[in-house]
Amino acid sequence: MQNVNEENSPYILFCVGEDSGDMIGAEMVATAVRLGFKVIGVGGPLMQEKGLQPMWDYNELPVSGVGDVVPKYFSLKNVFEVLSDAAESKKCLGIVAIDYPGFNMRLARLAKKWEKPMLYVAPPQVWAWKSKRANIFKQADNIRLAVFFDIEVKAYKQMNCKTTRIKHPITNWEHRYAEIKSDMLLLPGSRRSSALRNLPAFVAVAEKYRKVWAERNVGLLPDVVVVASREHLEVPLLVALEKLYDGRLPTWLKVVVAPKSISDRLNFYSAYSAALTSFGTSTLEMACVGMPFAACVVPDFFTYMTGKLMVKSEYLSLPNAIFGCGVTPEYIIRHKMNDRMAESIVDALFQQDLGTVEEIAQRLRRSLNVGPSSSELMSEFLAQLVER
Repeated sequence: MQNVNEENSPYILFCVGEDSGDMIGAEMVATAVRLGFKVIGVGGPLMQEKGLQPMWDYNELPVSGVGDVVPKYFSLKNVFEVLSDAAESKKCLGIVAIDYPGFNMRLARLAKKWEKPMLYVAPPQVWAWKSKRANIFKQADNIRLAVFFDIEVKAYKQMNCKTTRIKHPITNWEHRYAEIKSDMLLLPGSRRSSALRNLPAFVAVAEKYRKVWAERNVGLLPDVVVVASREHLEVPLLVALEKLYDGRLPTWLKVVVAPKSISDRLNFYSAYSAALTSFGTSTLEMACVGMPFAACVVPDFFTYMTGKLMVKSEYLSLPNAIFGCGVTPEYIIRHKMNDRMAESIVDALFQQDLGTVEEIAQRLRRSLNVGPSSSELMSEFLAQLVER
């Protein structure tokens, strides 16, 4: 943990708590460092590689749902206290927040109170739930919002909040064509607790997928690759899989760590025949590479009940929410995966037409290629700080 009082040099404070935000923040950190700014805060390995000086262990931050937050409450409370002290300091020139509303909405309230310049990229999804959260951005001229999707622009506009539409990093994908494998990908999630909760259901679907494949095709059965979104998750996923199979992991099942860069990761995904993924940015990535996939989640009880009461969006998968219709299948598993549910998910994977999937991918990539890049946005924000 870094003490912000160790040096007298001013800095830009970043707050990022999830892998998708780390991907977005890397380019922004690189821009700030290139322009001569010191950058500190919390962020993942991509941001740290670009020059972020970390104030806390990033692996403690990703959490999902009420049931996962409660056990880590005191640890997260300590992290926020460190961040709030750094934000209040006169040495803090400005705050850059990316997603992670549990922390960043609280930082936004403090920034508004202190009139501290703040750039908030991917603010809360007020189009889906808790629309009153937008009230904090009203009459807050020191806070600038930047969003990736039209649905966000419309939602914040209805609440009299100004936003800037920016290009999504996915649009930087440099596609390398590779021979398509028959193998299947499982992406159970980027947060440890939710990934381990999703894993048994995902593996059950994979087993059913291989059986249906054997009935419909000739040749080798597809292998199944479980993707750890970062190195920190590789061993826990492997241990959980071994427990599922009484310590004898099948030869057709393995765990790999996802490539770090967005282009490498999308090229890795695009070489597979199908995928089952949790909700989040991974649904956007799967849709953009043009491969058949289904989104699935096994929520904890408290998160499920909270969602039932508060979520107003019909869709949870990002491609479906962006287009306003069910272009990709999505499922919420409330109980133990049974054969009927597994069969439904597998049927949905096999029924997706490759031509239609690719057409959706092209439309989606075009819809994300709007506005300035995150680097250009960061340059504008920093220029305003210099003018102050």
